[in-house]
Amino acid sequence: MGLALALGSISCGLADTSSVTKYRIVDYLISIPLFFIIALGVTIVFPYSILFCLSLAIVSFVFFMLAALSPRLGSIGFASLLLAVYAMLLHHNGQPIWQIPLWLTLGSIWYVLWQCLAIYFLPNQESKDILSDLYQILAKKLMVHDEGFLFTIDKSQLFIKSGHYRSQIASLSGTLRHRVHQQYIAGEGNEESNHILHFTDIAEKVSEQTRLMYFSPSTELKTHCPEWMDAIHQANKKISQYLSEVTVNNVKKIPSPTIDFSSLREYATPNIAKEDALAAQTFINKLDIIYLLLQQLKTQFKPNETMIRPSKTLIGSWKWSEVSSKLTSQLTLKSSYFRHALRGTLCLTTGLILVRVLNLEFGFWTLMTSLLVLRPNLSTTWTRLLQRITGTISGLVIVYAMLQFQVSSGWLFLVFCVSSVLFFHTSAHKYGIAVFFVTLFVFSGFSLNGEGNIIMLPRLENTLLGVFLPLLFVFIIAPGWNKKSFPTQLQTTIQGYVDYLDGLKRYIEKTDENTDDVINLNYKNCVVNDTNLFDHWMGYLGEPHLNSQTGESILLCSRSSNIILRIITRLNENRGQLLTDYALESSIKNTIELLTEFQLILKQMAFQPNFFELIKNKETSIYQTLSHIENHMDRLDDKALLELVSNKLKHSTQYTVSVE
Repeated sequence: MGLALALGSISCGLADTSSVTKYRIVDYLISIPLFFIIALGVTIVFPYSILFCLSLAIVSFVFFMLAALSPRLGSIGFASLLLAVYAMLLHHNGQPIWQIPLWLTLGSIWYVLWQCLAIYFLPNQESKDILSDLYQILAKKLMVHDEGFLFTIDKSQLFIKSGHYRSQIASLSGTLRHRVHQQYIAGEGNEESNHILHFTDIAEKVSEQTRLMYFSPSTELKTHCPEWMDAIHQANKKISQYLSEVTVNNVKKIPSPTIDFSSLREYATPNIAKEDALAAQTFINKLDIIYLLLQQLKTQFKPNETMIRPSKTLIGSWKWSEVSSKLTSQLTLKSSYFRHALRGTLCLTTGLILVRVLNLEFGFWTLMTSLLVLRPNLSTTWTRLLQRITGTISGLVIVYAMLQFQVSSGWLFLVFCVSSVLFFHTSAHKYGIAVFFVTLFVFSGFSLNGEGNIIMLPRLENTLLGVFLPLLFVFIIAPGWNKKSFPTQLQTTIQGYVDYLDGLKRYIEKTDENTDDVINLNYKNCVVNDTNLFDHWMGYLGEPHLNSQTGESILLCSRSSNIILRIITRLNENRGQLLTDYALESSIKNTIELLTEFQLILKQMAFQPNFFELIKNKETSIYQTLSHIENHMDRLDDKALLELVSNKLKHSTQYTVSVE
């Protein structure tokens, strides 16, 4: 009963994904009766293998496809399938058919009761926790840009480290905005929601400033101005520390860092290091802007209407004809929802058949593992697989030690409670660690039932089988290789830069009254596209059969894109100061034409099997262009920088055409 209550709580926790109280209540009202019906169905069909397999195939496909209607319904469907597997794990012959379904449902209700208390006494706590993570990652990203002051670091490595944090920042800030917007649309926005949205807005602006802080001082500057370098480093360190500590609750209590930016700027530098000193001054300016942004955290904030966008509603507000039409339109292999549902159905059904045919002990762990490991593409499935195996083996090592020392029931109960709490705490962001704790949780639970000494080997066997099945079906059904989708994403990214520069050109010429809205939207698209490009590289690293040459080519393209984004970020920041100037307009026009031409070349190359070899052949030329632009970025004004980019792109495009 204790296991059933805990597993029911876990399932309800996975179904609880909304930030709006009334939506969460509706989700509970859907989940709790659905959980009982699903568990009861498992108990009824359990003795009949053929009926069991058929019903599991149908139900699992339907539940997987719920994600096509809304993310929240998808979460409820996934949690219901997991609860069905839990019902299989807990089934024993001779039990009343209502017993396990009732216990699992009571576990869900137990979770709901605790969440209602949390909603009342700790409103918006989950959003605050996400916000705290966001600011801690911002602090780490800022310190990455500070590494050049302390170490001789390769710029590619600096870009990679920064890129990892940039991707996390984009994900966390997007999650927070969605949660707060849901609350506003539902009429639940309050002062705390305002603060959270304000903090998110400041975080995005700080992240934008860090994009312009790729500065590594030369040997001459370090040699002749060590005190200045240390002073800049200390200023950066103070701001980073403040970022890592600040929260919505303590922002008015903790003191702001004290930094004398005037003294930093007035430091006398020798002529031999004048150019580097100019770049250092730019770095200081960015630190100053970040410092001023952080001062705004203590001010009151009122969201404007443009920041509040409608979110998806519940299925209850739809017409069933619309629901049917939406689902049937997804019944094609071109749909990612359909492919994922097909893979999931095959995994669970095949796993059930193997468990029944081979009569595997604790075999339903195979289904649970497959369900938790399976992701929409090969890269994330492979990463999840490795985390699952690592977490399971690490947990079993501790389990073996506990068996050897014959841990008492009191300690087992303590491990059971602590590991379940830590599983909830880590499941969202650290899956491998969550698996470690859930292994201890399961062992402790079965040990308290007197079955702990017989679960080790079955747990390992079923885990290995459970991770093999999703990998197999992802390989068979449209694996979604990052290598194949990268050329398309690269074209999309370049098109985004073309769209932004075209909007900037019209903004300078003042030919369109709505240019501000268009240019802001285009700028956001540029940021998203560049992040997606880097995520493709990270995804490729997570795929099996990794080719280092291909990985280097993808990274080179991603870094090149990021340099263009940094230039566009600077232009966007200074666009109000850009005046109509023939040379500037000419540079923008030439850059647009060259990027468009380069995009057409990429489109032709994308259909060639040796796409990455062609990029590799031009690696030296690309790298030289890249380094030259990057080294001069902080030393030129906007017009001269655009002219440099235009000339370098022209040379690069001519070289590419000649090679082709």
